[in-house]
Amino acid sequence: MDIKEYISSGIIEAYVMGLASEEETRILDCIQSNNPEVKQAILDAQNTLEDFASQQAIAPPPALKSAIWAKISEENQEKNEIEESVAEPVTTPLYPSQGTENNKAPLKWFAIAATILLVASISLNLYFNSTQNSIKNQLATLTIAQKNNELAYQNLKSKWDLVNNPTVKTIPLLGVEKHPDMKAVVYFEQNSNDVYLALENLPIAPKDQQYQLWAIVDGKPVSLGVFDQDAAATVQKMTAVTSAQAFAITLEKRGGVASPTMENMYVMGKV
Repeated sequence: MDIKEYISSGIIEAYVMGLASEEETRILDCIQSNNPEVKQAILDAQNTLEDFASQQAIAPPPALKSAIWAKISEENQEKNEIEESVAEPVTTPLYPSQGTENNKAPLKWFAIAATILLVASISLNLYFNSTQNSIKNQLATLTIAQKNNELAYQNLKSKWDLVNNPTVKTIPLLGVEKHPDMKAVVYFEQNSNDVYLALENLPIAPKDQQYQLWAIVDGKPVSLGVFDQDAAATVQKMTAVTSAQAFAITLEKRGGVASPTMENMYVMGKV
């Protein structure tokens, strides 16, 4: 198992947020007990989650505090009125009935307390749900950004490795008269005859078309394949060629053609 690929797959974030399945959780628990790198990744994700929680904390609604204090003030006033009424002389029946108001008072206070607690509970649930959703959204955004950064790094590293390989010849393809500002690069590995292509600043092709790479061999164009701009890699391996005097790129229908459309040529470069 490639640990780095496993860590970057998003399973760590799902585990920390409680979104991983039971089987994924069981597997990750087993891996982290034997792999300090995975264990550290879990700790890092937990710290990130805590940081988001503290940074994105949302204060409880101001109206909740006002409602609770208003309710308390109202009940305090009722309590004072009750106490004042008790202080007044009253006539006590010889045989008091069991269903007096004094017996109902504790039940009334319990009902008031329960109402306040219910309002507070609902408001806090809304508050925590809002905070949790905010954290989930930002963590998902962070995960996507991390993957995009890793992809950009891999693409740059691929170019760096090709440029610094002494057996690889870098062949710039410059724009023709109709497209003077366009540019692409062919990396030709002279030992294996492998060919790699990077389009650089060529515009995105229409959905029904693709850029096609040609090698000029003995004065004749030979197709080296089409460039898939939907692929994640910006440097793509094309068909190998043994002896090419030049390379050119044309814009053709999707899937490529047998012969190049010369009026659709964008760039060309000699070996």
